[in-house]
Amino acid sequence: MVLKASIDQTRQLLSRLVRCPSVNPAGCERFEPPFGESQMAQLLAELLRSWGAAVQIAEAAPGRPNVLARFEGPAGAPTLAFECHTDTVSIEGMTVAPFDAIVRDGKLYGRGACDDKGPMTAMLLAIRGLLDAGPLPVNLLFVGACGEELGAMGAKALVASGLLKADALVVGEPTDMQIVHASKGVVRFRIETHGRAAHSSEPARGVNAIYQMRRVLQVLEDEVAPRLEAKPHPLLGPPRMSVGTIAGGTQVNIVPDRCEILVDRRTLPGEKLAAVAAQVLEPLERLKQQVPNFQYAAEYAEQFPPLWTDAQAPLARLVKTACENTMGRGELTVAPWASDAAVYAAAGMPALLLGPGAIGQAHTVDEYIELDAVARAAETYAEIVRLYGRLETRDA
Repeated sequence: MVLKASIDQTRQLLSRLVRCPSVNPAGCERFEPPFGESQMAQLLAELLRSWGAAVQIAEAAPGRPNVLARFEGPAGAPTLAFECHTDTVSIEGMTVAPFDAIVRDGKLYGRGACDDKGPMTAMLLAIRGLLDAGPLPVNLLFVGACGEELGAMGAKALVASGLLKADALVVGEPTDMQIVHASKGVVRFRIETHGRAAHSSEPARGVNAIYQMRRVLQVLEDEVAPRLEAKPHPLLGPPRMSVGTIAGGTQVNIVPDRCEILVDRRTLPGEKLAAVAAQVLEPLERLKQQVPNFQYAAEYAEQFPPLWTDAQAPLARLVKTACENTMGRGELTVAPWASDAAVYAAAGMPALLLGPGAIGQAHTVDEYIELDAVARAAETYAEIVRLYGRLETRDA
């Protein structure tokens, strides 16, 4: 039997999710709408309880809840998890109403429509269809994780607490229904240069921290980044590095005594954190020895591990078969971006990424997803559950 989710069902559920704002608070002191994931967590908890799930809400940090909903299968059955993140990126600069869920030409527009409420809708529709069809062949978990967009807070808390225990996970992200089995990770550093404040009429009395940061930027661009090109991964290519933000000084007539940058370093499977840090910090230590008055401090801002699930692993083969059965294609690929899947895989739970929508539609000023793509993805997710229930070996 093939589950068929109607376009109307898809539109109704996806609209409901998009209209529930859940912008990543990103340091906000008060998680009032549109910021924070609490409203989304409550919406999901109420919906899934009404379907018969045992639901648990657990905070990863104050005001930042994860949702776990468990549907019981046969005694002794394995546990398969569907996971999506509940937060979205900022709405700043959007050219469409972020939470109105407007439908035009078969596309639903709004923040999170593609990343990650489209995949979430497809997973929920698959679960609803499976429940309507009869007893589940497996224990099925639905996981709504907070804080994925900036550091995987929710996924890390689920692993650290031991609340999430699954034999395998399918993580919903906009992959255009290609199966992502490997991806780069990321380590982000905060680097500060320290100077000495002075009146701008006599700058020689101070030490300009912004000028000192210029030296850091030059070293990163001219020395560190080019060396990364020499170490490509056969599938993922070379690691990458970029400086994403810079801030310094307090006002124009004061020589700045502080400047800060955030550095984004994409990592490969097998790279050690200490070695990645050394590539950045060793040149800065040399600057400290060579340049008078050069002072800096560096710390980790956040980290995602890289993802590596072998393309011939049981889970990868099963998901490929499910895609072939429902779509006529089953393409395994890799991605340059990080996700919750890598956190679970690093904890010993096999994980893959699969979802409707294209990554190029995520985070955009007119974010959208095609309703038909979401409806068809629900069929594939349901097929994954059915095939997983028939697995003879449980080392997926």
